[in-house]
Amino acid sequence: MTNQLFINNEFIESNSNETMDVINPATGEKIDTITFATKDEVNQAIEKSKQAQLEWEKIPQPTRAEHVKLLIPLFEQNKDELAQLYVKEQGKTLAEAQGEIDKSIQFIDYMTSLSMSNKGEVLQNSVENETIQLTKKPIGVTAGIVPWNAPILVLLRKVIPAIVTGCSVVIKPSEETTLLTLRLAQLFKASTIPAGLVQIVPGTGETVGTQLAQHKDIQLISLTGSMRAGKAVFENAASTVKKVNLELGGNAPVIVTPNANIDKAVDYIVTARIKNAGQVCTCPERIFVHEDIHDTFVDKVTEKMKSLTVGDPLDDKTDFGAIINKTQLNSIDDKVQAAVQNGAELVLGGHILDRPGYFYAPTVLDHVKQTDAVFKEEIFGPVLAITTYQNFEQVIDDANDTNAGLSSYIFSNDLSEVMTATERLKFGEVYANCEAEEVVNGYHAGWRESGLGGADGIHGFEEYYNTTVSYIRYQ
Repeated sequence: MTNQLFINNEFIESNSNETMDVINPATGEKIDTITFATKDEVNQAIEKSKQAQLEWEKIPQPTRAEHVKLLIPLFEQNKDELAQLYVKEQGKTLAEAQGEIDKSIQFIDYMTSLSMSNKGEVLQNSVENETIQLTKKPIGVTAGIVPWNAPILVLLRKVIPAIVTGCSVVIKPSEETTLLTLRLAQLFKASTIPAGLVQIVPGTGETVGTQLAQHKDIQLISLTGSMRAGKAVFENAASTVKKVNLELGGNAPVIVTPNANIDKAVDYIVTARIKNAGQVCTCPERIFVHEDIHDTFVDKVTEKMKSLTVGDPLDDKTDFGAIINKTQLNSIDDKVQAAVQNGAELVLGGHILDRPGYFYAPTVLDHVKQTDAVFKEEIFGPVLAITTYQNFEQVIDDANDTNAGLSSYIFSNDLSEVMTATERLKFGEVYANCEAEEVVNGYHAGWRESGLGGADGIHGFEEYYNTTVSYIRYQ
């Protein structure tokens, strides 16, 4: 049993009786049992974070960045072991796990390069002999709630900018990937980052997440997860009026026009859809195909999906691996079956694979109604739901008809169509003629119920600052 917490740079035994079994989603076998933190242990972690942060913010930002950058060789040296544990606990392919670690290293390198970017401002004043100065200061103790579908990169999105800007951070990992997160804690312990700046307290959102959101000493809470979880954090954070950073679910529309290169569109859509078995918030969800190219598109996308290999995530021939757990597996199947019962055509797949673990067949649904759950809600599985459109202006409106606003796609070689979509799609991200690939110097953020604030790039970095305005009269 793993009943450890990471507090003040030490692994301590939890006093809780609340536990959860860790299941390998590719085999269905139990690999460990984790223990959650108690309320007192979470308070202890926050108190240690508060003490450490007050000392850390006195250190010049470039010096702080040098400490953080020393994490890079630790990640490089432990990459293979981390990737193997990642696959075992989460179920994505080894290649995807390794790719996320590579991107995480790139993220550390980029974020530490921003250490000299704290510019502040000097403003003009109508009062003689007085200067107005804006200064950016670390926001203080922060909290990060991390999902299971990208537990390394998203954890670092919450840890690295916080530490470089002079904050500290308390992390609540997903219950599904706590083992991997505690292994990352060993890298933080081996680094030169001072004790108390990174704490890891496993638990559920209802308990640990709520406590972090409500705690008066947490000045910013950042969550990546479902809309339901984000709304709960937002509500709980209101009692102390802390800053909230949310990256929530998506329901990405894909518009394929008659001017698209269909072969490339199919390749990009399928590649994006099957990342982590479709369990990515930026995945294509709602496919709008012009009626003139509908038949050709469906034939090609079905052929592409049919060619995929599903299975052992450690096998380099596997295109996508397991669904995270049985609950999510059944949720995918329920939405697919409901769409079929409501008149959608099941072109391919549409069933749970008969094998150990949690696997869903590559699935293509055609003539899906826009009122179907598989179209209206984020399915989080290897399912393509297709409908047709006639009018470009109307399809933009249909694409925007969602409470989500994270990612969107347009496939067309007509520059006017691409630019119109880029202007009118109400989403934080528009991918034109390409698959979803967030870059570390970009900005990842959602509109509407997909989030508040964002991550990556200079704008994500600056989420961890407060601003002070100083009026300085010098005569």
